[in-house]
Amino acid sequence: MQDLSTVLTKEPSFSKRLYFRLEEAVRHETEVLFRFPWGTVSGVPIYLDPSCVEIRYLCVSEDEYDSPSDEISWKSIWLIRLEEISAISYRRESWSKQGLAELLPKEGASEAETKE
Repeated sequence: MQDLSTVLTKEPSFSKRLYFRLEEAVRHETEVLFRFPWGTVSGVPIYLDPSCVEIRYLCVSEDEYDSPSDEISWKSIWLIRLEEISAISYRRESWSKQGLAELLPKEGASEAETKE
């Protein structure tokens, strides 16, 4: 078996960056969106080695008002070959219209007022 540092120094930049991003996501238990030629999967990476990543995927059923339901929820574990991943992104935050308005500076407010 090859030493990980040897493998990573010989591979293209994308492979190295992908590995380090996934390593960081495992450490911080960050949800990641994975893109493949056949579609996308999101989950929290729980194991990583030079050839594959294992992710935990949770599905929580939601009712018509986007709140968790007492209906079925489930968890699955995916084992994915790193060579199959074409892109990843960290899960982004989302806000309601009101929440977004609170993040943006108020019209007519000076920069000093918005920092307070």
